Amino acid sequence: MSAAAGIPQVEPPDESAEEVIDRLGMVPIPEEGAWYVAGPRTQGLNAITVLLTNRPDGFSAMHRLTIDEGWQWLGGAPAALLRLRPGGSGVLNYVGGEHSQVLVRKNTWMGATTLGWWTLLSCWCAPAFRPEHFELGRREDLVEQYPQFGEEIRTLTREQPVGRMR
Repeated sequence: MSAAAGIPQVEPPDESAEEVIDRLGMVPIPEEGAWYVAGPRTQGLNAITVLLTNRPDGFSAMHRLTIDEGWQWLGGAPAALLRLRPGGSGVLNYVGGEHSQVLVRKNTWMGATTLGWWTLLSCWCAPAFRPEHFELGRREDLVEQYPQFGEEIRTLTREQPVGRMR
């Protein structure tokens, strides 16, 4: 997905994605892709800091959770966030300076990519995320269910997951 009309063009950042990863001590997000570092966690809520990059492993692949997830833009370029709702509808939002927060309701397919070099986000889940809440989307199944978003789904899925969740 490329920058859309109305989304500001972003100048090259002062800090590279690799420098952000090193500074924050980030690791790859299993299966989904992109980078993260854990934040606060209780039984009722947890948060992570996420970095989307313009590298092949740097986008958040289509996935859904059985719990709600909030996304908040922290810095860098805006991000494109695709949400595919149960029943066949969907929406492509931009998370950035003007629209910095988005709530993704449980059982909604979601995937995101940076619209620049990188995007830094905070994501939180309520109740706290556990691996059994996660399901990675399959390209063919999602395109069949949501043909109007075929191009976006192909952009936000991979042939193989990035590692495996434990």
